[in-house]
Amino acid sequence: MKSVRRFVLTSFTLALVAAAVLILYGCGGEATKQTTLSIEEAFRTSLHATRMGKLTWYSKANGGLETLTNMPLPEGCARCHPGTKADGTPIDSATYQPGCDDCHTSPGSPVSDQICLKCHGRQARELALGYSDVHRAKGFRCMSCHTLEDVHGDGKQYVSWLDEGAVKVKCEHCHRSLADNRAHNIHKDDVDCLACHTQSVVSCYNCHVQSEIQGKVKRPHTVLKDWVLLLRRKSTGKVTTGNLMTANYNDKTIAVLAPYRAHNIVKNARKCEDCHDNAVIREYNQTGKITVTRWDGSKIVNTKGVIPVPPDWQTAFQVDFVDYTGDPTSPTTDPTKWVFLESGADLKQMMYAEPLTTGQLQKLSQPYTSP
Repeated sequence: MKSVRRFVLTSFTLALVAAAVLILYGCGGEATKQTTLSIEEAFRTSLHATRMGKLTWYSKANGGLETLTNMPLPEGCARCHPGTKADGTPIDSATYQPGCDDCHTSPGSPVSDQICLKCHGRQARELALGYSDVHRAKGFRCMSCHTLEDVHGDGKQYVSWLDEGAVKVKCEHCHRSLADNRAHNIHKDDVDCLACHTQSVVSCYNCHVQSEIQGKVKRPHTVLKDWVLLLRRKSTGKVTTGNLMTANYNDKTIAVLAPYRAHNIVKNARKCEDCHDNAVIREYNQTGKITVTRWDGSKIVNTKGVIPVPPDWQTAFQVDFVDYTGDPTSPTTDPTKWVFLESGADLKQMMYAEPLTTGQLQKLSQPYTSP
């Protein structure tokens, strides 16, 4: 009898522990499947373990940077990790393999946001640049929204976080109903929340790949901010926010477009006139071109505000590139060694996304009139 009671008590205790873990780490609005799949089993095929996202975008088969380099993904990219394990143990890049101790100081220990931000640099950059976020303002942590499956995997092998199901969290899990207003009534079926409620996409620009290969140094020319690209998510067809990533290798350049989820969300969305008949739309209608980035004689600067991605984006987008003439193996960057290289990218890649349609551009071309 005592053994039966002990078993019942133990099972009840384990159930309480499991519930506590979900509360502590968050469930993102969805039940987790890891009750039937161990974390160790799930992690082996997770994006955090396989690093497949990097290979997917790099590969020649997908039109990536390998087309220019004609070499496999550099070892430093496949095994990147910032400095130390979670407990401060130094990383040996020659032997490093992803594991639980990347994030946990001990098995099952809580993971702070600072641990996440060590790798998720664009989110860290948003914080450094001073962007606010309604969720952070309410005390949300990374795991307040992201599920355990987002981090540990769900047993399936995804090739990018943009694969459907790779990241479980969605705005709709918490925001189950929309306020009754004109913008929501017009756009709710065709426009993603992010398109209106994202303050800015933050992106490094013109990464110098020779530095990465020869010196294992990440050397972008600059960081672009205060802009938002609009494109369509291929899986849903909805207009959403996009990101532009660029790189230079041996005087050859690449421009990459993809959907992107920033973490600087605001309650009050941008104004209608920020998108409709804005300066970028007028430039495109008048010239057939959109100035995305330009060399101002000393550095690359970007157009601010909302930038739609038109059907002919490969020829319409005007992007300038620079080259780094300093020592690619040096850990420090000499800002005077950046020189203008060319206008226009030699290689263009878009995945998980499609440009806006001609009809959508026509609607954006119409001046907004207040009812």
